[in-house]
Amino acid sequence: MSEFVKKYEEERGLSEKIASYIPGYRGYKQKEVRREADKLLRNFMVKKLEAARLSLKSVIKDAADANAVELFKTLNKVTAIMDRVINKVEHADYGYSGFFDLVKIREEELDKLMDYDYRLLGSCDEISRLAIETSNNASAGSFDILPNLLKQLESKLLEFESAFASREEAIISIKGGV
Repeated sequence: MSEFVKKYEEERGLSEKIASYIPGYRGYKQKEVRREADKLLRNFMVKKLEAARLSLKSVIKDAADANAVELFKTLNKVTAIMDRVINKVEHADYGYSGFFDLVKIREEELDKLMDYDYRLLGSCDEISRLAIETSNNASAGSFDILPNLLKQLESKLLEFESAFASREEAIISIKGGV
């Protein structure tokens, strides 16, 4: 069981812990805990990416104030990629399979999806770091370094998007293409 699921289970309320001992309910509830933890983890990724997007918006303002017109094309491109990535993460499938659904997702498969998501958090951190560094340099008026930082940020976003698409393919293969 992944570390994130263990932590989530430790923080459950007493009533949920008691209910987890009911025969037949426990396995279902454990799957629900994994699904909820998966959802919370990706909501956290969205928040990190949205904070990075906010940093980029401040760069756009600083570039406009400094009349750094040549940066706008790159800034618009990176911002569009950021918006697309956030949208994909925000609306991604949670790997949910209801109690009576025909297609069941086993706990091991949910754990794999969560571990995959957890690794994606490292990429979110790197994206956030680059966006903050870009914002700090723009605020300081160091516009000469921005094209390189924006190129790195674009590369990280595309890398993240590709990894996230692989996650979606894994969900489809788990569900048997349903």
